[in-house]
Amino acid sequence: MNTNEHEYGLDDLVKVVVGAAYEVSNALGCGFLEKVYERALVRELELRGLAARTQVSYPLEYKGMSLGNYMADM
Repeated sequence: MNTNEHEYGLDDLVKVVVGAAYEVSNALGCGFLEKVYERALVRELELRGLAARTQVSYPLEYKGMSLGNYMADM
């Protein structure tokens, strides 16, 4: 997987992402709307050398039939 500045194995990538999520949670605490945490997590991932996109649309199919698009948060 190619990232901004680093190349991570899957285990390392998981550690970076989970660590970023904990950092955001610890820094902001609870009580904000989801969008605040989403934006903070994108920023934290950038600071750790990873790029992330939000509100990405993916076509969804089931057994050859289109079910429309799925909107992924991140």
